[in-house]
Amino acid sequence: MTSDETSVSLSGWGRSAHRRSILRTPATDAELVEAVTAAGQVTVRGAGCSYGDAALPAQGVVVDMTARNRVLSFDGLKGVIVVEAGVTLGDLMDQVLPLGWALPVLPGTAKITVGGALASDVHGKNHPGAGSFGQHVIWLSLLDSEGMVAELSAERDSDGFWATLGGMGLTGVILKAAIQLQPVETGWARQRRRRTRSLDETIAVLRELAARQEIDPDLHVVAWLDTHTPGPRLGRGVIDESQPAQLGDLPRGVSPDPERRRSVSRRPVRSLPGAGVVFGPTITAASMARWHFAGAQDGRLLPLMSALCPLDRADAWPAAFGRSGLVQYQFAIPSEATPVLRRVLAFLVGSRMSPALTTLKNLGFGTAGPLSFPLHGWTLAADLPARWLRDGRTLRTIDAMVAEAGGRVYLAKDSTVDSDLIPQMYPRLKTWQRTRDRLDPDRRFNSALAERLHLLP
Repeated sequence: MTSDETSVSLSGWGRSAHRRSILRTPATDAELVEAVTAAGQVTVRGAGCSYGDAALPAQGVVVDMTARNRVLSFDGLKGVIVVEAGVTLGDLMDQVLPLGWALPVLPGTAKITVGGALASDVHGKNHPGAGSFGQHVIWLSLLDSEGMVAELSAERDSDGFWATLGGMGLTGVILKAAIQLQPVETGWARQRRRRTRSLDETIAVLRELAARQEIDPDLHVVAWLDTHTPGPRLGRGVIDESQPAQLGDLPRGVSPDPERRRSVSRRPVRSLPGAGVVFGPTITAASMARWHFAGAQDGRLLPLMSALCPLDRADAWPAAFGRSGLVQYQFAIPSEATPVLRRVLAFLVGSRMSPALTTLKNLGFGTAGPLSFPLHGWTLAADLPARWLRDGRTLRTIDAMVAEAGGRVYLAKDSTVDSDLIPQMYPRLKTWQRTRDRLDPDRRFNSALAERLHLLP
């Protein structure tokens, strides 16, 4: 083994999939080029926050990009920052928030790397107005399997650029990117919280808010659903609306820059033995308590990162699901397919698989990326104990509902979908495959996800 090479057991964030792998963590350009060109097959990995097997190898070596985490340049007048792919969104926000800038799109966690955000073309709770992460990328540089570097943008090799955004790390190694930031006055957010008493009311409120989001990219909205109260109350929820706070919103004496989070290096929390603590009665009790104790709030002030990235307060969440881990099943459906939401929730409840956590968000129009996830409509995410899904067929009924409605599953979260449905869910798959084969004709870049879903026929 080389000095930057170790043999390790890797998993996704959900801890439901594991692979023994040769891991290389190159710190220099020469080490990275050697790692890629010397390997037969390469899987690119960032912070390992994808839930399933997207950053696990089918075979060959895994290249860990987290050592390449520098900010290369920053234009404080235009808000354009150039960073290496291994920097995390959280570290980036820590640096730019005090300077009056922020990333325009943040997913539920800021612990992912910029490379992972690009490869998954992540979205936030403000998608109807802000779009996905890739829509704020000015250019990116991509290393191919021969050690050559190309700069891609919407104007320069547009097909390659959009195939890489959402391409799940299968077009090459993203080295760095230039990102357009948005101005902010403070590092705080104003949050309004309200409860709904049925799925119909939840959908109605979200529709109303989506119309506002389309003209206000700073409005972030998410609904936390109660999927354990049967009958007409199924799908009642707690809806959070968050917006960056202005200076005039702050009480006297409050600093515009809240105390920033401390990045603490620590071991991951060990998975609890057996089935952990996430099972039927505890799930039901926690879901109902979340709804009952979520009193209405209007104008609550909290740090922007806490409002937009709530998952970062849940380091131990996967450990609570026991040794089998968790699966997050996330799908998107068109706006006119709202009956599917009720059918999915009813199926889960009827199958005694009420999720431990369920969220519903608005999505705006998608991007030019053939494998980018968002489409105009809804996205529902459900956290399920992986032990419930061992037969591999448990969610096939929902897969079929989603596909028939013109929807799709989120590849960055997927662990279970039937590969036969991928061409239906992603109708531009063949377009992506042609561009991908041009960028990597020898098909050196691969992953367990790509192999399982036959993305590289």
